[in-house]
Parts: sequence; structure tokens; C-alpha cells
Amino acid sequence: MDDESEAQAYDASFEEIRAMDEAGWDTVWSGGVPLRTMVPSILLLAAAIAARTHRIKIGTAVHLPGLKAPSEEFTTKVKEGGSPINRRGGNAEKFGWVFDHFSPANPLQTAEQIAMLDQLSNGRFIYGAGGDTTGDERRQRQFHEYLAVMRQVWTEEEFSGFDGEFYNYPALPEGANFLPRCVQKPHPPILLPLDSQQGFVPMGKLGYRIAIGGGGLHNVRGDAVLKEDVKNYRQAWVDAGHGGDPSVSIRMSTHVVATQREADRIREASQKTRVEHTLKDGGSAEEPERSSDLFGTPEEVVDRIHQLREDFGADEIICTMIGWSGSREDVLKGIRLISEKVIPKVS
Repeated sequence: MDDESEAQAYDASFEEIRAMDEAGWDTVWSGGVPLRTMVPSILLLAAAIAARTHRIKIGTAVHLPGLKAPSEEFTTKVKEGGSPINRRGGNAEKFGWVFDHFSPANPLQTAEQIAMLDQLSNGRFIYGAGGDTTGDERRQRQFHEYLAVMRQVWTEEEFSGFDGEFYNYPALPEGANFLPRCVQKPHPPILLPLDSQQGFVPMGKLGYRIAIGGGGLHNVRGDAVLKEDVKNYRQAWVDAGHGGDPSVSIRMSTHVVATQREADRIREASQKTRVEHTLKDGGSAEEPERSSDLFGTPEEVVDRIHQLREDFGADEIICTMIGWSGSREDVLKGIRLISEKVIPKVS
């Protein structure tokens, strides 16, 4: 994939998405980060996907509003202990530049853009958002207020204004309104990824759908701890009196192959690579116990999905088909195997 041109990369990605649409997959999730990927605008990509598909739902995983209070500054100076101050993201220098120079998303404009996406996709859009709020109570309040503004725009017949800690807007003038309106009522589903253990109970109280990381790459705490986290989320949902059932999506690294021999060969090579990286970083050759990914033959993957449903009540499995060494053809083969031999047995 590294030798692809930018045009080839976009075309290949759309080919994979069209294959999923035609095969009956539920949702395609896309992500992007400024200065690090070829998706600096995830909402623009969602519109492009809507124009090329017919039935598959389109989700953002995730849209980053770039929250920043008026007086807040970003610095990449290193404090005692080696961590950048106010670090936002995986690369302090790159994200510091974005944080200082890119305008934060306006919730009113974002609400209109999402409503337009919902219209263009005929009600197929799911808004996944992340505020990079780990360990920052002030930013958590700002993120939740950002979402509250959008929900008010979508649900009020005439916007009555908003008076909050971070956002203040007067009511619209007479005869003015936010357009278009959403196809889905009261608005497109909102899904929030949880980036810390402390977020499970608050998300349940607020009544949001959640996405969690599972498997060896995305779940560093292990299945036992994660099961308890999800249990606390569901209980908080019930205690808050929300109607319906709480919803949990699980993101899993996914690699499906046709034969057991091929699965064993790739699994052995993957384990060897992980051990080499661990030793290079000064760790032990003894690998820590890992939660298993969606990896192997279709039969193995079906068994793992049933286990995820039993352990977490998972409503949706988000398959991440990157992070392992493979070609575009390998990805398409995996999509076909899942479509033909996995989905019929777990639907």
C-alpha cells in the first residue's frame, strides 16, 4: 500500500467500501487526522462515500472538533518527566501546530453540515466524535456542551439560543432557521469512543452510544476489566432513566484468511514481530496475555464474535483491517470472506 499514489489510494478505498455496500455490511467507519493522514476532513469524506453507496450506513470514527478555550495555549515544551505540556494527540509538535493555527469547529456550523450529510445519504449518517478529553474535566465539560448545542439545533423548531459555560448564542432572528433538517429523528445517532476508564459511567448517565477498543491492539486493560467497565456503563444508563437499550460498539483489528494453514503462518509471523519490537524497546521476550483479535479463519472469527456478544453485549463489531502487512487485494479477500462466511452466521 505504501507505493500507491494518492489518487490510487482514494480509488482503492472507495472500491473496498463499494464491495461492503454491495455485500450487505451495516456500516463503514472512517477516520482522519490533520497532518498525519490523507483525510484532513472526515465530514467531506463521508459526503464522498454517500455519493458512491446506496444502503450502507456511514460513520465517523471520529470527527475531532479541535476544542480550545479562547485563553488556552498549546506548548510542546517538555515538563519534568518527559511529557509535553498540554499534549493533544500522538505527536506533540504536529498536533501543537494544528491546535494553535486551525480554527476549532463551530457547533452550529457542524450541526448544519451533519444535517446536510444526513440528507445526502438519505438518513444513513452516524456522528462519531471525540474531544481528546482524557483526564481533563474542563475539556470534558466543553465537549459535552458542544454536543448539547448541536442537539438543540437539530431538535428545536426554531433555535432559541444557548447560554453555556463555553458557547453563547442568541436566538435566531425571526424568519431565519438552520437548514437542512435531519432525515433521522430526532437527529443522527451520536457515538462516542471512550478514551479512559473514567468515561464509562458519565456516558451512561448522558445516554450516549459508546465505542470501545477490543483485542490485543485496542484493549490494553484486558477483557475482564473491560467487561466490568461496560457493566458500569449499562447500569448508569438504567439509573439515569434513559429509554431503550444502551449500545456498545467494539473496535477490533481484523484479518480473515481462507485456510487454517495460512492463519497459523501469519499468526506465527505476527507474534515474532511483536516479540522483536518488545525486545527492541527493552521489554521481555515473554509476551503479556492479550485479548484475541478477529484473526484467523472465518470459523475462528465467528466464534470470537459470539464471545464478544456474550461478554460485552456488543451491538456492533467495527473491523479495522489495517495495522498488519497486507495488500489491497488481501483486504478485499478479507471483505469477501467476512461477507460470505461470517456475516450469515452472526446476523
